[in-house]
Amino acid sequence: MLRVIVLWCVMGTAGWLPTVHNPAEAQSGDNWPAPHLGYGIHVGPYSGVDPGLVDQLGMDWVKLYDVSQIGQYASKRILFRMDLGWTEDFNTLKASVRQRTIELSALGVDAIEVHNEPNLANEWPQGPNGWQFTHMLRAAYTEIKAVNPNIIVVSGGLAPTITTADRRAVSDLEFTEEMLDNGAAQWFDAFGYHPYGYNQPPETEPTEDTLVFRRVELIREMFEERGIYDKQIWLTEFGWLRNPAEDGITCSDSDPNFAGFAWMRVSAEQQADFTVRAYAWADRNWPWAGPMFLWNLNWALYEPAITPLCSHMRWFGILRSDGTPLPVFYRVAAMNHRYSDYLPHLTIQAEDMIVEAGVNCPAMVLVGEFLVLNTGYPGGFSAAVEAAVPPNGPRIQITPERVRNGDTVQVMADTTGLDTGLHIVYINVLAEIGNTIISETIQGYIVIVEGGC
Repeated sequence: MLRVIVLWCVMGTAGWLPTVHNPAEAQSGDNWPAPHLGYGIHVGPYSGVDPGLVDQLGMDWVKLYDVSQIGQYASKRILFRMDLGWTEDFNTLKASVRQRTIELSALGVDAIEVHNEPNLANEWPQGPNGWQFTHMLRAAYTEIKAVNPNIIVVSGGLAPTITTADRRAVSDLEFTEEMLDNGAAQWFDAFGYHPYGYNQPPETEPTEDTLVFRRVELIREMFEERGIYDKQIWLTEFGWLRNPAEDGITCSDSDPNFAGFAWMRVSAEQQADFTVRAYAWADRNWPWAGPMFLWNLNWALYEPAITPLCSHMRWFGILRSDGTPLPVFYRVAAMNHRYSDYLPHLTIQAEDMIVEAGVNCPAMVLVGEFLVLNTGYPGGFSAAVEAAVPPNGPRIQITPERVRNGDTVQVMADTTGLDTGLHIVYINVLAEIGNTIISETIQGYIVIVEGGC
């Protein structure tokens, strides 16, 4: 068993910020974790939208679709959507990904999202298949990292849905399970997901057969059940659909551009209120969440010949068709933005660490093991592991003495010469992250009892 005391700090914009092993119980005594979100929005190409609107919203990220957009957002972090698809010709696929990544890397793209909603047949036409998507993701990840290992690879954001009888839509939960069970976690830096709110408030409790904003919590549970704690979930699309009737436009399920969306309609005021509450919920309750990308800024600006008046894409937007801002625009601009430091967070994961040995049987004994993880922004670090032993304490052997994210550390103790009673040892893990020394300490216990082996 492992008994753990974890103490660590991260350097934020305001100086040293205390952080504990359970981030949901941290930060200034107000029950909020350290800042971990990014704030982003989708911007469609060729609409003539003013890039300055992104600044007004307080966004530090944009999600883009066309290389022609990138130069307009030089001051922002950029997530670029790279649409791919299943193919038997993986050599051609890899060559295409490599060439596109060379261009995107030269333009300063920070992250690439590999494909979009592969659990829907309209995005994976031959029928959603988690194994196929994982196979494609592996090929894309390998090529992207070969070009630029610093680009963050995000798996294609899954659509929250329920599996249909024809399997043209496969549940996000089922699809995630298939991905993870086929080793997909090796082939993404962050997991993409689309936690739409549908017609419910963002705080609505999730269940397996309901579609609500908090459904992503069920995805996170699947990660933790498999021991995957070091992957952020990026919320690469989310939002609420405004009722077109507010603008005098009648849209219903009988319109093929609006079919299946009529039940999701909310008022402009609800859209605004639910959106800022969603940011607050994720900030406070999801320390594993990374950037959140609101869908969308400017699809309402396209001509009806490009985006029909009843296209659902228009009504998720935060601008009217004449370019004037909706209430959601002003509410997002005014809300509190707690920006991530975009650094890895050194975290130790362990059970209680304690071993019992007999005084008459000195030996080198296993005190326990612990994992060294990055639970923050994707990235690597190297950490030194050192024992701090009080006078007359046991000799400690640590393997390995230098670790990276995901490594397991084994702690052994020599009980030779120890008196009966409790002996405490301290294991320090130190890393330099963002020009700051980060330290975590684990306490281990060795209990020496009377008797032999």
